[in-house]
Amino acid sequence: MKKIFFICFILIFSCGKKEKSVYQTQIEKIRSDKDKEFLTTSTSPFNEDELKTFKGFPYFDIDEKYNVKAVLTRTPDLPYFDMPHSNNKTRSYQKFGDITFELNGRKFVLPVYSNENFKKDHELFFPFHDLTNGKETYGGGRFLDLKYSDTSPVVDVDFNLCYHPYCARSHRFSCPIVPKENTLDIEVKAGEKLQ
Repeated sequence: MKKIFFICFILIFSCGKKEKSVYQTQIEKIRSDKDKEFLTTSTSPFNEDELKTFKGFPYFDIDEKYNVKAVLTRTPDLPYFDMPHSNNKTRSYQKFGDITFELNGRKFVLPVYSNENFKKDHELFFPFHDLTNGKETYGGGRFLDLKYSDTSPVVDVDFNLCYHPYCARSHRFSCPIVPKENTLDIEVKAGEKLQ
């Protein structure tokens, strides 16, 4: 009788457990690798004093609805401009185009940027504000690095990979100030959070 009860218990418990998807496992691995890099003195951007309080990044739960496809519409040959940074600094960027995507049942069209370093790797810089800023996330917004192709307008926008600028955790760093036009008037409960 005890044996039958034990088998039933195991079956019920195993049925209730949800298998992780390949996607969830990939995101967990990316997050784990990032934590290791930032917690290791030789590879971390943080100094020894900052590492004393840094225990790894807190994240929102992984949610595949925040992994969306966008269409990139390029705006070629626009002049470079100085994007303001914190600490009264600037850095040269070029508006590369706009990405159009749907999130939480809403359609958004937001600018993406590039500079010479990003172009070498076919990357785009996507800074954004959302309604979690100042609550669960840094008030200055978060960032995403996107890959683009010369042969397709489709760009993967995975908010589960969005991150805070270094200046959210240390005043030693100067970080881009997110342009006003890069605002999502919804909560993006994905990627890095503060606590």
